[in-house]
Amino acid sequence: MTIDNWRNATITDLFDEQVRLRPEATALRFDGVDMSYAELDRRADELARHLRALGVGTESVVGLFVERSFEMIIALVGILKAGGAYLPVHQNEPPERFRYMLEQAQARVLLTHDRLSDRVPEIDGTVVNLDHAWETAPVAGPIEPGTGPDNLAYICYTSGSTGMPKGVAVRHRGVVRLVQDGDYASLTADETFLQFCSLRFDPSAFEIWGSLLNGAKLVVYPPGTVAMHELAAFLEKERITTLWLTTGLFHRLVDDHLDSMAGLRQMLGGGEPLSPLHMNTLHRAYPDLLIVNGYGPTEDTCFTSCHVISDLIGDSVPIGRAVTDTRLYVLDEHLKPVPEGEWGLLYTSGSGVARGYVGRPALTAERFVPDPFVPGERMYSIGDVVRLDAHGALEFRGRIDDQVKVDGYRIEPGEIAAALSGLPDLKEAVVLARDDVMPGRKVLVAYVVPNGPAEGLVPRLRLALHHRLPRYMHPSVIVVMEEFPLTLGSKTDRRALPAPTHLPRTADTPYVAPRTPLEELLADLLADALALQEIGIDDEFFEIGGNSLMAMDLLARIRTVLQVDLPAAEFFEAATVAGLAELIERYVPDLPSFGEAGTQSSPAAAQRPVPAQVGGPLG
Repeated sequence: MTIDNWRNATITDLFDEQVRLRPEATALRFDGVDMSYAELDRRADELARHLRALGVGTESVVGLFVERSFEMIIALVGILKAGGAYLPVHQNEPPERFRYMLEQAQARVLLTHDRLSDRVPEIDGTVVNLDHAWETAPVAGPIEPGTGPDNLAYICYTSGSTGMPKGVAVRHRGVVRLVQDGDYASLTADETFLQFCSLRFDPSAFEIWGSLLNGAKLVVYPPGTVAMHELAAFLEKERITTLWLTTGLFHRLVDDHLDSMAGLRQMLGGGEPLSPLHMNTLHRAYPDLLIVNGYGPTEDTCFTSCHVISDLIGDSVPIGRAVTDTRLYVLDEHLKPVPEGEWGLLYTSGSGVARGYVGRPALTAERFVPDPFVPGERMYSIGDVVRLDAHGALEFRGRIDDQVKVDGYRIEPGEIAAALSGLPDLKEAVVLARDDVMPGRKVLVAYVVPNGPAEGLVPRLRLALHHRLPRYMHPSVIVVMEEFPLTLGSKTDRRALPAPTHLPRTADTPYVAPRTPLEELLADLLADALALQEIGIDDEFFEIGGNSLMAMDLLARIRTVLQVDLPAAEFFEAATVAGLAELIERYVPDLPSFGEAGTQSSPAAAQRPVPAQVGGPLG
């Protein structure tokens, strides 16, 4: 396979070419161990033969319930070599939603690890444990996947407005176009990529295939949670040169660990609008660093347009120009081009456009429409309002529907409202993403009208959502109302719904007050982070509105105030004021400024920290 015909190639074609060109080059690095392209190819072939024996072939969907590891990458390559397509399932998916995705995609095989096997629900199919040896057919020579550019490569589920997620069916052609002949970055064998993004988000396709289809080295970040100082140290230790981060993480890295970016050659960010302040700070610090704002929906295979930062940014960061093999149209409601410089709706066409939504023909027909400018082609209605600026780059203004990006996650508030409305405790539910609750953050707020007594309602709703939705879709705030305000047309007046201010605790556990100055300080830190009036020492951080990026902020604040580095994984295990206090005392057993309960508060406790003013969390 040569660069002249990559448009007719598949992911496996281009991977096989890299194996042929540089078999002994390092393909992967994980936990300090390297794996060559030849070894990755050999192990993926073994898995592919086993999958073939289980009936996996062209267009077969294989579920993937794994953590970051060598086995995760081997599984991706092996599934594609068998002719199949991969469907990532995240570890925090509730069982009902887990089963729904596998059943709708008709996945009859699921790959997992020993350490995750107890989270696999009962499914109609075969579960393969990647930590165990498997039988392989004694066949020599390469495996012929039997796939072409328009065959299915992966399915990525996103939030759906009807109450259930929708699966986007992405073709090999879209992935190849993303990482070959890219005009937004240098994708060559000289780069060292970081694999950090969850597989359930399509930027992982950029990280993985941008590396492996170009002969580069892919460094896989350890599984589990992460603190920003750990990520910063990892970038330096592994000499990462190409990095993609969500907007929230991008901002935090610039704010707190700018020095860790000195070795980067390419920094890409996206998911939500990037801050001009952070982009300018990074550009001033490293004027030779390629800084890219990457924009695009899952339905257009990760990137639709990119803006390369070549100068200081003004009021907003443009979303740029179309990437390779992509056509962009700014149209009115009649699908006619708007005059130059006027706002319109963005449509995209070209080889990145996905096949459609799995098992949803009506929705596919609604959003993937005939391209009026190129006969025989389709275009995707993104739903974003944009315009061309004086330099020919796109500016982004917002959505025409209720879809939002919160902490880098694409969320349909209607799906959360549907999950709540189906509960017998409620008459009505409305969910909004508000930016007036916590400084610098967009927060999901659920407004509910109870169907009966309101006592104990909020904890019951949180427990119900735990079984129905992944954690990143849980509202940070639930507001109980007697009735919703109405418009003149007798519809819910969303603009009149009150903005929460400083809220009372909503935990299901009895309130227990802090017993020591250390617990009092930690309670204040958590309350500030969550905009709550008070937090008991046994309240679980993630059950009262916390998320992983808020946890990163807390780790940074604890590090600043108490001069102690807590491992992120242990923070997530503790997750209460009492647990964190015990954890800190284990790491610093003789904190001199903290006495027994009832003694005078220490200087650290007396000087209450100001809540960190940072960007939105990741989830």
